Amino acid sequence: MSRRLVIPDIHGCSKTFEALLEKIVFTREDHLFLLGDYIDRGPDSSGVVDFIIRLKTEGYKIVALRGNHEDDLLKASQSFDKDSFVFYVNRFKSGDLLTAEGQIKEEYKTFFNSLPFYFELPDFILVHAGVNFKIQNPFEDKDALIFLRNTDYNAHKAKNRRVIYGHQPTYINDIMAAIDEQRFLIPLDNGCVYNSLHKVYDYRYLGHLLCLDLDSWELSMERNRDT
Repeated sequence: MSRRLVIPDIHGCSKTFEALLEKIVFTREDHLFLLGDYIDRGPDSSGVVDFIIRLKTEGYKIVALRGNHEDDLLKASQSFDKDSFVFYVNRFKSGDLLTAEGQIKEEYKTFFNSLPFYFELPDFILVHAGVNFKIQNPFEDKDALIFLRNTDYNAHKAKNRRVIYGHQPTYINDIMAAIDEQRFLIPLDNGCVYNSLHKVYDYRYLGHLLCLDLDSWELSMERNRDT
């Protein structure tokens, strides 16, 4: 039977991503929804994108959404001069996305431009960051979809669907509580890229890449293998 699976913020952690898909025994019958931020911070941004593109080419059912890091990269490539752009990309450890001339490689640029900002299911709304329910059409606010950190849920505008999102690293116990209680706002980003080398957060409760089965509510996790 096919499953509906959701994985958030991979952030250049290709080994962890591949290990998680192996753990959950991902097949061509499944539908995999990726919530954006495939690049930056981790060591292998190009490896993550290459793997997603290859899976799609091989017939796996994947919907990949846009994250703020992909959107920022595209905007920076248009507004920065060459040296500033290369510096910007290298600052996030994603120089492997660029050509020797300092431009986004064409296959990656095509992939990033193809990414939608959200995806609707009959019972879920999938998004990278959040939904601005304060306006008439919440999906018109694209900045909210990739940047918002505090969604003010509106059952009527959401049509009673749960919102699954990433973007903001959340401690594992808080994520598990939201899933166990099947709340209408469910965070999935456990800060895969963060470990003992990163002092911004309490890494004891972070550092996993997560996968949620939307039908069984089963949560699978893989500890960071990349950093």
